[in-house]
Amino acid sequence: MKRVSYTERRVRRSSGFEVVQVCRFYPFTYSLKPELSAVCPWSELVLLSESLGERGVRGRSLRVGESAYKRLLMYAAVRQTLRSRAKARELEDVVRGLDEYELHFWYSKFLEAAERGRLALYRPARAFKVLHRLD
Repeated sequence: MKRVSYTERRVRRSSGFEVVQVCRFYPFTYSLKPELSAVCPWSELVLLSESLGERGVRGRSLRVGESAYKRLLMYAAVRQTLRSRAKARELEDVVRGLDEYELHFWYSKFLEAAERGRLALYRPARAFKVLHRLD
């Protein structure tokens, strides 16, 4: 089982302070260091995990299987670059419909980018959006 959790952080915007949710993806249930962090609404990840058949929500943490973990990680990495809720729904459909080979390819690309830092995630996210016409 793999673990996804979130924390809330205040960020300064032009209109004042705003609370954002930072989702962290851990490779093992009891890992201390996340392999990827992304700013994504927690409620959307929970709904996506439930639509994938996972039921492991415990407060601020979620325990999921391998395939669902990869899909949630990809969703969060790309979702942080989208503003429109309609595009987020399209992204959800695309992520749900990926086959295992494409899923593993994009998962590995996002992990490679995450090793270079959170801002490096924008390049593969942009490629994913262009490929699947989410831009």
